[in-house]
Amino acid sequence: MSRPFIRGQVAIDSMRDNGFLSAAHALAELIDNSIQAEADRVELVAFEVKKEASGDGRRATKRIDKIGVLDNGKGMTPETLHLALEFGASENRNDRLGIGKFGMGLPNSSISQCKHVEVWSWKSPSETYYTYLDIDEIKDGQLEQIPEPIKKEIPASIASAFGETLPKSGTFVLWSKIDRCQWKTGSSIYRHTQDIVGRAYRNFLKKDKVSIWFRAAELQGSIHVVGEEHKFLPNDPMYLMKNTSLPELPGEFKGESMFELCSDCDYEFKVPDENGTEQLVRITGSVLKRSVLEEIRKTTRSTIGHTEWGKHCAKNIGISVMRSGRELALVPEFIKSEAKDKGWARFYGIQIEFGPALDNIFGVTNNKQHVVNLRMMRPSEDYEREGFDSEQEYRSDLLANNDPKLRIYEIVSHIKEVESNLISRVGLYDLRGKAASEKAITGDSDVDIKPVNEAANEKYKKREQLHPTEAPSISKEELENELSGIGADNVEEKARTILDKQLQVWVEEIPMATTAFFDVSTKKGFTLLQINSKHVFNTKILSQVSDSQREALEICLAGWARMERECSSEKRLAQLEMARRDWGQLLDDYLEVDDES
Repeated sequence: MSRPFIRGQVAIDSMRDNGFLSAAHALAELIDNSIQAEADRVELVAFEVKKEASGDGRRATKRIDKIGVLDNGKGMTPETLHLALEFGASENRNDRLGIGKFGMGLPNSSISQCKHVEVWSWKSPSETYYTYLDIDEIKDGQLEQIPEPIKKEIPASIASAFGETLPKSGTFVLWSKIDRCQWKTGSSIYRHTQDIVGRAYRNFLKKDKVSIWFRAAELQGSIHVVGEEHKFLPNDPMYLMKNTSLPELPGEFKGESMFELCSDCDYEFKVPDENGTEQLVRITGSVLKRSVLEEIRKTTRSTIGHTEWGKHCAKNIGISVMRSGRELALVPEFIKSEAKDKGWARFYGIQIEFGPALDNIFGVTNNKQHVVNLRMMRPSEDYEREGFDSEQEYRSDLLANNDPKLRIYEIVSHIKEVESNLISRVGLYDLRGKAASEKAITGDSDVDIKPVNEAANEKYKKREQLHPTEAPSISKEELENELSGIGADNVEEKARTILDKQLQVWVEEIPMATTAFFDVSTKKGFTLLQINSKHVFNTKILSQVSDSQREALEICLAGWARMERECSSEKRLAQLEMARRDWGQLLDDYLEVDDES
């Protein structure tokens, strides 16, 4: 009796867990396909439906029903379209110079987010072919082979979102039965994809090789009506490009780049691939222009990290890994902890570039989100762990076995050298605002204590008299670790201020990769309250209110944090934490409703 190597009904669930970090990263795979198909325009569309009010006081809400990606590339023949939904069969995998890799992008990314994916492709308007995959049909045994493409037009209700005419050639991918996308509305899709897409394709966008657009279209009757439209802008973590998603610089620097290339931070060298053929690798470093620094300092009383430019830079900390002009990953693990703690890391950039021939050396994964071999490595620390008596013996073994680690050690050493050169420059900068610098000269604290921190601590002290809790015993090092762990800047100064002022609670506004609006942690009598600067409540509501109104709300959140601090039951504390997370998610859902709802 013959048996299959893989049972599709069972394997398909495992294949859905294919490591995509988010829907934004999955959509980037489809954009890759469009660029390889020579498209110069790609449109990402969130098809929304309105869920009517339930009569309990809640407003009607919009929810994503489908997500589509349309391009004006060269389109596919029926034969190529048939291959496109087969895992690993795409023709793009043979393009050793392109941005593709294993030819698994379309099916792999799609099933990571939805249960039903449809594809239309045409080389001329009269020859549109269609096929699909459906997870439920595969699991039920109804669908054992990819359906042969048939002639079929895009439904009029869907096509209405693209205006009167479709491109003369192109491809349209449509996701439905979406069950794994963490974002529920068109606005949230755009908000979470703009940074990732803008960064991944910054070179293509800047050189006008492709334009990428986002649309949110609501179903009204039998057609979809576009409610919002945005063009993706380049998001350059090197900050060498002009006219990007970075807010316009102040003063005479409008329209200029924020950083400049560091002259002693440019390395170009050859690395042998698996076959011994030498391939080019380039590492470059950039740093904040001193002239721009001085202009930004004029705009703030705090550190420049708290300005809109500093906050933008904070989202781009890490080594930008570029392959064929497309960013694979932003790797923050390489950045020295000292640079993060002192607020330097956001004001320099490091980029490494290589081609597909070095994929196996770097360990590029098939979803093009990770470079697993590129990590902090030191042969002087590794040789004993690998079972060798000396570093020289270890290196000789790597050389004899043509081990990729040998190349990675060389690359890592260059990255460290570049970062050291950058830190030596940024470390000389005064990152305080002008008023902050003048205040420091008089001997005051380096860190301004925000009114909310003063008010919250005053209330905590009064509360302690009635409901005493654990007295603060946290060390400066532990405080610095807590603050740096959430991505705060100026951690040394803040830790010193907290200890000098004997503060029991500290409120820190920080971008958080979650739908929670705020987070609370208490350690050794010290409570840290994090407020998510990226949460929709912050961006839509708090950004519009006065400072006093904002402080009033933050003090209320400090009251919640105090409630968690006083909680002595682990079970009750877990319930409070769950309620806090659920409320943040619900708040996110409610505020994603269009103002007209």
